[in-house]
Amino acid sequence: MGVVKSDLEAVIQEVRSAASHLRGADAESWATRLDRDHDRIEQALDWLLKNEPTSGLELALALPDYWHLRGRWAEGTDWLERFLAAISTPSPTLRCRAVSNISGLAFRLGENEKARQFGNEALEIARRLGDKPLIVGALTRLARVGLRDNNPRQTMILCREALALAEEAGDEELSLSPLHCLAEATRMDGDYEGARQLYRRSLDLNRKRGDELVIGVETSNLGAVELRFGNIDAAIRLWRESFALAHRTENRYLLPYPVAGLGEAAAAKGDWDRAARLLGAASGLFKTSGAAMDPADVAAYEQAVAGTRARLSDAFARAWSSGESMTVDEIASFI
Repeated sequence: MGVVKSDLEAVIQEVRSAASHLRGADAESWATRLDRDHDRIEQALDWLLKNEPTSGLELALALPDYWHLRGRWAEGTDWLERFLAAISTPSPTLRCRAVSNISGLAFRLGENEKARQFGNEALEIARRLGDKPLIVGALTRLARVGLRDNNPRQTMILCREALALAEEAGDEELSLSPLHCLAEATRMDGDYEGARQLYRRSLDLNRKRGDELVIGVETSNLGAVELRFGNIDAAIRLWRESFALAHRTENRYLLPYPVAGLGEAAAAKGDWDRAARLLGAASGLFKTSGAAMDPADVAAYEQAVAGTRARLSDAFARAWSSGESMTVDEIASFI
């Protein structure tokens, strides 16, 4: 392809500018700009891969938050792996950042062994460099792997090490990801009150930053905890709030979770047809995105599906299929 130098520089500048805004209050407007220029970004990455792969990898490493917001995990993994293959000797810091992000993207796709492999490599490099932010990032990647291994205690150990390093560095922002993972592990370990307090702390910190992605995530997670306590109406309010945020911001990662939660709440109320439709709708959203459900949410979802299927018997398949085929706007009207 022929790339005009001025156009390439404009794309690079736009992506770099967006990177610092994709976890804040104006994340959606910046993500929309990247949506609009997605083809140009792909062309720039392709040209850099063939001509300046190190610069291309640096550009790709400005995009993981965008890939997460838009559910482009496979796309992101592919670019990062292609750039690494094209660079004979990337700097240790650059390789560490790349493999750490591949680990995070692989986790979202349910590729746990790949996430573990790249997470371990990232941690080894980061420890050798003595770079606290990179160590915290790698520890948190491996903590997520522990969740998918159904080993919440191991996740807690890794998260607490990461939180201690963030405290040593005096960096509150650095503590946010391990704090979230610690809350997830605490919920999986059955300590719902402890999880509630950790989720609330994470929610408060992310509200200060205006990070709508995590605000929506933790709101949904608090819904799951409230349902565990039998507070069905409170859970429904939280899940509706989370869904409204996900729908408004077109957050492909978040969208399925409040829908699944509302299905679980309908099952808890014995509204079986509604439960089947919403649980099916969540399944459809996961299939569309290609993401694997987060480990802390799997057991409650599967229990609700099994209970609903048993109650509806032959009518289950029809209601499930109806929900699974719903568009996001149809789901919004239904809930």
